[in-house]
Amino acid sequence: MEPAVKRDERILIIDDQSLSQSFLRYALEQLGYQNIALADRAQTALQLCRQNSYDLVICDYNLSKGKDGYHLFDELKTRGLHKPACGVIFISADTDPALVHSVLELQPDEFMAKPFVIRDLQQRIERVLKRKQLLRPVYDLLEQNAPDKALQHINIQLGKTELHKLFPLLLKIKGDILLQQANWDDATVFFAAMLQIQPFSWARIGQVRCLLQQGHEQQAFAELEKMLKRQETRLFALDNLSELEFHQQRYQQAQQHILAAANIAPRNLLRQQKLLQLSRLNHDYEIQYRAARDMVKFARNSIYEQPDLYLNMARASIDFALSTEDTEQQSRLNRQATLSLNMVQHQFASHKLTEQQQVLQARLMYLQDHRDKARQLLAELEPQPEITSLEDALDKAKALHEVGLADASKQLFRQITEHCRKQQPEPVFMRYLHQEQQERERMPQGPRELNNNAVRLYQHGNWQEAFAAFVMAAQVMPKNAGIALNLLQTLLTAPRQLCPPQQRQNLLQQCQQLIDSSKLKAGQQERYLQLRQKYLNETAV
Repeated sequence: MEPAVKRDERILIIDDQSLSQSFLRYALEQLGYQNIALADRAQTALQLCRQNSYDLVICDYNLSKGKDGYHLFDELKTRGLHKPACGVIFISADTDPALVHSVLELQPDEFMAKPFVIRDLQQRIERVLKRKQLLRPVYDLLEQNAPDKALQHINIQLGKTELHKLFPLLLKIKGDILLQQANWDDATVFFAAMLQIQPFSWARIGQVRCLLQQGHEQQAFAELEKMLKRQETRLFALDNLSELEFHQQRYQQAQQHILAAANIAPRNLLRQQKLLQLSRLNHDYEIQYRAARDMVKFARNSIYEQPDLYLNMARASIDFALSTEDTEQQSRLNRQATLSLNMVQHQFASHKLTEQQQVLQARLMYLQDHRDKARQLLAELEPQPEITSLEDALDKAKALHEVGLADASKQLFRQITEHCRKQQPEPVFMRYLHQEQQERERMPQGPRELNNNAVRLYQHGNWQEAFAAFVMAAQVMPKNAGIALNLLQTLLTAPRQLCPPQQRQNLLQQCQQLIDSSKLKAGQQERYLQLRQKYLNETAV
């Protein structure tokens, strides 16, 4: 075997398996690379990247000591420790599609599945390094915040026929620069011209971004529907369709799109946060809980692991527990909320979280039917002179309402609203705040008491009041089959019509669909069968 030509590129290998490290180092040395650094954990790699510049980073996903490879790569990008001129090859023995899609969103230069042979590694390394070397002047200009000069250099490079293999990447970078400059008119013309040459996925994405910025939502919607069918643009399409559906106040459809995107690439925490917000707007407490759980799971050991994630996990657990009649599930959710609170106390002892923890402790007491104790604990809290966390304040307002401190809850809701007028938080939160405020004003009691109070009204023959309470309970807890059964029974057995015929028919259909797709308790199932038999012709079941 002829000795390889000596190369002076600086390469960092990050792998916690000694055998894998040795193989990579041996392979690189066989290929002529001499300047090789090694790290067996993320913290070591971060320190090396702070102290040195590298031409190439080869990062393994399966790091077992603290941060994994995904967390490391994300942190390198977030902290500016990864420069565009440095190539990144991500390697993994785990090829689960959810991981692969999540990693690809971080845009490494290459992704390689273990095991691989030296020849394959050589091809990937040489391709990445050659590309980075040719594009280094562009990257340097962008790093110097000179986009106009970078565009000039790209145009010069595009005039060199010997660089034709590099043209697609040069054109993509040009499109990215036009978008960053918010030059929507020039960008629109550019992307349209690119699509005339070839249907580049990046050009389709750029075109839609321009349409959205220019307010052409219907045209953007039509393009996004087409992009759903292509794997390389599906995630982008789902994220943006969710935004468009929200703007059109179609919140269920917005949630469905962002949920589909989260299923494809679950490690994107911003996407999970949007899913959490949309799901609670739709009273979908199960998906809200899932999103909060996944945020905790995927943020662990990362730069995003903060006490708020665990507090939101506790809140989502309580919200879900309050909406379900399954006692075993309530018990599990109760334990999960308690565990999340304990994590905050033990893992983030330096943070001052006393009030937030007290509010959640009160909500747990309320969940466990200790309403008076919860009320006393909340009554002891001092009014907040100013709001420092919207989520904390909103949770406190909900807790005050649940235990019957209605005036204090209304006052806090008004304070939150006034704060939002000045700060202008994101639209989904504002819509949720407005919805919560309206619903709580219409509910004399907490969500848990709504159904119980409606049952008492029904038993005393107060049909109209019982109907209104069951409708409200079903709106707040739309997936609770027990409430749906109570509403169905009220509609069928009332001695007079409680609402217009079309509304009645719609409610009956909604109740039946939910009941038929749910698991009822034995007594509920028997009651439902009796209703079906007695009112079969009327409901056309």
